[in-house]
Amino acid sequence: MTKVLIIGAGHAGGSAAALLRQYGFHGEIVLAGEEAAAPYQRPPLSKAWLKGEAGLEDLLLRPESFYA
Repeated sequence: MTKVLIIGAGHAGGSAAALLRQYGFHGEIVLAGEEAAAPYQRPPLSKAWLKGEAGLEDLLLRPESFYA
């Protein structure tokens, strides 16, 4: 079975994984990154999250279950 390794689990990596699934890739996809959370939006992190106006769930690109 074909596997894909995506280096970087940020916005681009998360979007790449989503597009692979959207266009029918059924193999294993591995997102390699240092964050403990699923891919999330970086710009709002520096604003709303730090101000206490948003939680991690608000910043996720897709639910964590999507990446399982």
